[in-house]
Amino acid sequence: MDGLESHTLFRREDASVARGNRALVVTAVLTALSIVVVSMRVYARAALIKMMGREDWAIVISLAFAIIYLGFVAGEVHFGLGAHSAKLSDEELMNQLKMLWVAIPMYNASLACTKFSILFQYLRIFPRRPFRISCYIVMGIVAFYSTWAFITGFLTCVPVAKFWDRTVKGYCFNFEALWFFNAAMNIATDFTLLIMPMPLLSQLQLPRTQRIALCGVFAIGGLVVITSALRLSSLHTVAKDPDTSYSNVAAAYWTAAECNVAIICASLPFLRPVISCIFPKLMPTNSYRRHRTGFTTTNRSRLQTELYSQQHDYDMYTIDVKSDAVPRDPFRGIEVTTEMIQETGKPSMSKSNVESTNTSQRELVMDA
Repeated sequence: MDGLESHTLFRREDASVARGNRALVVTAVLTALSIVVVSMRVYARAALIKMMGREDWAIVISLAFAIIYLGFVAGEVHFGLGAHSAKLSDEELMNQLKMLWVAIPMYNASLACTKFSILFQYLRIFPRRPFRISCYIVMGIVAFYSTWAFITGFLTCVPVAKFWDRTVKGYCFNFEALWFFNAAMNIATDFTLLIMPMPLLSQLQLPRTQRIALCGVFAIGGLVVITSALRLSSLHTVAKDPDTSYSNVAAAYWTAAECNVAIICASLPFLRPVISCIFPKLMPTNSYRRHRTGFTTTNRSRLQTELYSQQHDYDMYTIDVKSDAVPRDPFRGIEVTTEMIQETGKPSMSKSNVESTNTSQRELVMDA
C-alpha cells in the first residue's frame, strides 16, 4: 500500500514538472525564433542597407524585454510553476509569485515597443499628412495605455507585497478586470495597426498581383490579433482560480506567444535583403526594373538613380506614388522626387513631331 501511494505521488510530481517545463520550452522556442528574425533584420538594415532607423532600435528593445520575460518564466518554473500550490512550500510559492509580478510589466513593455516600431515604420514609408497625423494619434494612445499597463503591473496590489503574500493587509485590483482591459486595448490597437495602411496600399499604382502581395505582407500582423484573443481564455482561468501555480502555465506561454509573434510579424517585411542574398532567384532585387527603350540619356540617368535607391532600400520606402507636388510640412518625411519622361512619337523629318507624353513621379520617402 505504501509502495502504491509513493508511486502515485511520484507520478503526480512528474506531471507537475512536465506542466512547468511546457511553459518554459514554448517560451524559449518562441523567444529563440524572435532572436533569429531580429538578428536577420539588424543584419539587413545595418550591414546590407547600412541604415538603422528608430523602428529597428525599438524592435531590438522589444526583444530585450521578451528575453527578460523568458528569464522570469524560467524563475517561475524553478520555483514550481505547474505544481499545485498546496504541494509547494510558502517560500517557493512566494518566490514564484514574485517572478510573475515582474514578468507581467516586461510583457507589456515588449508589446509597447513593438507597436512603436510598427508606427515608426509607417511614418517612414507613408508620407501623406492625414496618415501621419493618424500615426501620431495612435502613438499617443499606445503610449498612454502602455504606461498605465506597465505601472499597474507593478502596482496591482498596494502594498506590492500583497501580490505574493496574501496575509499582508492592503488592497488589490480586480485581476480579471485589469488584465482583460489591458488585453482588450492590445487587441484594439493591434487591429488598428493592421488596417491603417490597407487603404493606401490598395491605391498603389502597381500590378494587381504585387499590390495583393504587399497587402499580404502587412496583413501578417493579423496573427498577433489572433494570438491575443486566444490568450484571453488563459487569463480568465488564472484570474478565477486561486491555485495560481497550477493554472498559470497556459497564460505564461500564451503571453510569450503574443509578444514574440508581434516581434516576428513586425520584422518579416525587413528580411527581403537577406532572403535575396540567400535565394537570389526567389526574390530578385531588380523586380522594379522598367522598360527603358526610348528614354533620353538624361532620363535614363534619372531612372538608374531611382532603381539604385530602390534596390538599396529593398522597396521599404517606395510606397507613395502620386503626380501632384505638395509643399513640404513638418508631418512629411524627406522626399526625393524623380521624374521619368518617355519620348514617343511617329517617325518624322521634323523634331517638332517628337513630344513628351508620359510622365511619372515616384517619391522615395525617408524619415527625417
